[in-house]
Amino acid sequence: MMGLLLFAVSTHAADVDGIWVGQQPARNAEVEDVAFHLKSNGNSITGKLFGDEFDLPITEGSISGDQVRFMVTTTNYYNGTKTQFLYTGSIKGGVLELVRERVQSGDSRPPGKNLPGRQTLILKRLN
Repeated sequence: MMGLLLFAVSTHAADVDGIWVGQQPARNAEVEDVAFHLKSNGNSITGKLFGDEFDLPITEGSISGDQVRFMVTTTNYYNGTKTQFLYTGSIKGGVLELVRERVQSGDSRPPGKNLPGRQTLILKRLN
């Protein structure tokens, strides 16, 4: 019985539901505020990245234990090109640490430390 209880606790996904706020690196060595509204349903995550003019939906979201993964796609206002960003990270002690990587179209390399544009975000949940 104890083993079953430990298994259930270890496979339970971390509580990701809520609004998470923090800052991310911006141009010219500045930082900008960032906020996500996340909601889990089983092992999937939905939600949005709050923006200045409009919110961007989170796609392909998943959670396993304390590990999270999701995508956000932006559209260039002037030429309509789309850029995808992969967010991966973990929830520990009420802090969501995410790594944001730009998904290079046509790039066959898996996301990793050597790709350009890798940024770490530290977010805290609003109560």
